[in-house]
Amino acid sequence: MGNIYEEKLSQAISYLNEFNIDLWLIYSSEGSDPSVPLVTGLKTVGKTFFLITREGKKYAIASVIDAQESEDSGLFDEVFRYSSDCEDILRELVSKIDPDKIALNYSIDDNLCDGLTVGRYRWLMDVLGDEYKNRVVQSEVFLKKVRSIKSPSEIQRIQKAIDITLDIYKEVFGKLKAGLSEYEVGQMFVEGMRKRGVVNGNTKELTMPIILTERIAHREPGNAIIKPGDFMIVDFSVDYDGYVSDVARTVYFLKDGETSPPKSMQERFEAVYDAITLVKENIKPGMKGYEVDQIAREYLLSRGMPEITHATGHQIGRYTHDGGTLLGPRWERYGTAPYETIEENMVFTVEPTILLEDDYSILTEEIILVREDGAVFLTERQEEIILIK
Repeated sequence: MGNIYEEKLSQAISYLNEFNIDLWLIYSSEGSDPSVPLVTGLKTVGKTFFLITREGKKYAIASVIDAQESEDSGLFDEVFRYSSDCEDILRELVSKIDPDKIALNYSIDDNLCDGLTVGRYRWLMDVLGDEYKNRVVQSEVFLKKVRSIKSPSEIQRIQKAIDITLDIYKEVFGKLKAGLSEYEVGQMFVEGMRKRGVVNGNTKELTMPIILTERIAHREPGNAIIKPGDFMIVDFSVDYDGYVSDVARTVYFLKDGETSPPKSMQERFEAVYDAITLVKENIKPGMKGYEVDQIAREYLLSRGMPEITHATGHQIGRYTHDGGTLLGPRWERYGTAPYETIEENMVFTVEPTILLEDDYSILTEEIILVREDGAVFLTERQEEIILIK
C-alpha cells in the first residue's frame, strides 16, 4: 500500500497550496491522531511529528525507537531522531521553515480531524513560542478533503472490500433457514471472514455483524430464534487492507405456502429501492449533502412512508463512517457535515431506511462513487427482498 500514502501526501500538498497554508504539523503518539494511518500508515509510539510544507517537503521527527519505520517508508525527505528531548529539534525545524500559517489537527465538528488534546495543543504552543501562536489555523478545511476524496488506489481497495462482502453474503444466504438464531447466523459471517482473511470493518476484529430479527438497533446478534414469517436485517462491513465496505440487506423467511413477502413489506422495499435510485441518478459534484438527503427523505414521505430517522448516507473509506460530507438532514446533531460540498471521487453509502417498531422494516444499503457527471454503484444492488424457503 506504499503508493496510497504517496497519493495522500500529494493530495495534502496540493490542498496546502489551494488554501494558502505553509505547513501542516501533525503531532501523534500511541496512534493518537487519526490522520497518521491515512497519510503515512505508520504506527507511532513515542512523540512523533510529521511536517508537510506547501513546497512539497516532508519531514518526520521521531524517537530512536520509532525513527527506523519513518526512514524505511521512503515518504520523507529527512527524518530527525531524538533520544530524550524533541523540543529543540521541532522548534529549530519550524523556525527554518518559518511558515506564515501552520495547520494543526483540531476540530469541533469532525472527530477524524481532531487529533490534538488540549494538553498537547498547549504543549505545542509552549514549544513553538509566542512568535507562532498567531499563525496557527485548523487543518480541517483541507484534511476533510484529503480523507474524503479518494485516490485511485483507495477506490480499488474499497471495491475489493465490497466484493468480498457481497461474496460472504451470497455464501451465508445460501445456508439460511428458519430455526437458526441471530447468533448462529452471525457466526456464519465470522467463518466467511476467517476463510477470506479479512475482519469486521467496524471493529477491525473477527466479530459478528449486526443481525436483527427483533429489537431493531445497533447491537450484536442475540439468541432470538428465526421463525417462518420473520424478517431479518443484516448490516455488514469488512476491512480489506485498511479500507472498508458497509452493505446492508433485508431478508424474509417464507411461511408454509407463501411464495412472496407480505404486500406491505414489498411496498416498503420498492419505496426504498426507488429512493436509492433517485439519489444515484441525481447526486453530482457541487451539491450539498442535505440536498441529496432531501431527495430520498421527501420521496419516501410522498409514498406515505415514515420519515428516515437518520442520514440518508455517509462516506466510507478507512472507517465505515469516514467523516466529511454527510448525506443528512440539517439537524443539530449532525453539525456542519450536511452543509459540506459533494466532490468527485467521494464514496457514499445510500441507506434511506424504513424502521418500524412492530412491523416489517427495510434496510438496503448500497455504495456509490461520485464521478464528474454523476455516480456509479460499487455494489451489486439488492433488486428484491431475499426470500428464504
